[in-house]
Formats: sequence, C-alpha cells, structure tokens
Amino acid sequence: MIDDDLRTLGRYLARRDIDELGRKVDLLVLMGSAVLESVEVTASAFHQKVTERILISGGIGHSTRYLIEAIELRGLGQVDTAGRPESHIFRDLLIGRGVSPAAIEVEDRSTNCGENAEFSRQLVQTATSLLLIQDPTMQRRTHASFERAFPGTELISFAPVIPDGWSGRRFVSLVLGEIRRLHDTPEGYGPRGANHIGHVDVPPHVLLAYRNVAAEHPELVRPPGG
Repeated sequence: MIDDDLRTLGRYLARRDIDELGRKVDLLVLMGSAVLESVEVTASAFHQKVTERILISGGIGHSTRYLIEAIELRGLGQVDTAGRPESHIFRDLLIGRGVSPAAIEVEDRSTNCGENAEFSRQLVQTATSLLLIQDPTMQRRTHASFERAFPGTELISFAPVIPDGWSGRRFVSLVLGEIRRLHDTPEGYGPRGANHIGHVDVPPHVLLAYRNVAAEHPELVRPPGG
C-alpha cells in the first residue's frame, strides 16, 4: 500500500505538460540536481532541435554531493566535480553528449527552486516559451516558482523521468517535503504560508497518499516552521 502511495506522490510531483518532446521552444532551462537523466533528456531535446538555447541553473546546494555520487556510480570519473557548481558539471556533461558550447548559458548561484527562477529571470531577456527540466521530485514546485518569476511566458514542464518503484529514505523524505511545501497552508510555501510560490491545488488523492506515507514515516515529517 505504501509503495502505491509513494508512486502516487512521485507521479504527481514529476509534472509533465506534454507526453513527449517535439515542439520547438525559445529556451530550455535545465535545473541542476542529482538526476543525470535530466542531462540525457536535455541533450536529446537539443539534437531534436526542440531548442537552440539552453540555460543551466544551479550552484552548490544540498543535491551536489548526490550528483557527485551519481557521476561516480555511472563511471564518469573524467568529469571534474571538485568544488564546482552543479550547472558547470551539467555543462560538461552536455558538451560530452554533443551539445554545442555556444548554445549553453550558465547561472551558477542558485541553491533552491525559487532562486533557479529568480536568477534565471535576470539572465533571460527575450523568451516567449520555456521548457523546464528538473529533478522529478521538484518539477512541480519549480514550475510554480517560474510562474511567479515569468508572468505571461508560456511554461512547459517535462520531468526527465517518472518515479516508478522509487523508494528509500531519501526519496521518501523528498516527496514528503515537497507535498508539505506545495500545500497552501501556514506551513507551506504558498500565499497562506511563506509566500514563495502561488497557490497550488494539491488533489485530495495526493494529500491522502501523503498522509499515509507520513503516518508510516513520522520521523521524516518536519514540524510546522521547521
């Protein structure tokens, strides 16, 4: 039962506005994370001519050490990771997959979804459509952050992978934290809480799944204000 609830949470958070990549956009914004599938999907989008411009957003944050671990597990030891922002590492990985360096711009200060959007806004002068690619557990919140930073711009989310069968303490902690942030309550990030993002209507079946998983893992539920 808990596996089904985790699957429900993962699928909800991994927002995909389109079934597959194909339609051309002005700019693809790739967020740094520990999910290397993000790089693979971005490289594929570039080679399919979905976009000619890529902005990579990500500094050194809580996911950086997990990114380094993922690179080591993939046997990509030739990639320099020591003390480098996630965006710089992703840039090297994209170039290694045949993406033109001239097509890539880097924002290397952000450490969270809100800063991804805010600092990207400072660099993007002209774009009527953005394709957003993020760690699937943070895709929905990232979209909400970009909605606030890019009013009037068409935003298309495409989570690089849909979590199916994902488990483990870190994944459970991430999805519980994301639902808590998205839910517009005094403890969340919406207008009734920290006001970092606009109002998000979390569906009842997702909230039920959240409650079930939280009851199973109370040690991973952060207290209000925590």
